[in-house]
Amino acid sequence: MYRKLVGTILLGAALSSPAVQADSMRCGKWIVNESATLNELTTKCGQPKSRTVDTEDQYAINPNGARVKTGVQTVKERWIYQPSPGALPMAVQIVDGKIVAIFRAE
Repeated sequence: MYRKLVGTILLGAALSSPAVQADSMRCGKWIVNESATLNELTTKCGQPKSRTVDTEDQYAINPNGARVKTGVQTVKERWIYQPSPGALPMAVQIVDGKIVAIFRAE
């Protein structure tokens, strides 16, 4: 009884922790994580339900201490997947063509 109670308490604490975050998602029989390529993601999960793309200029500090554009842009994308009708939607954060995070979409 004691072991079961301790296990339940530890599991509850882990699940309620704000640091707990999904880093993978299931697409049918496949599991996709942050190490997957975009090709693997679309092969296993198909096209996303929705997609947003933002482009941000990169800045650097010059020798005078002023902030200046570097001429380089970062492309940030957020793909939303609905793995199955009853499942929670999942978001895939992509920066410059690389998956950086997978988490529950809000």
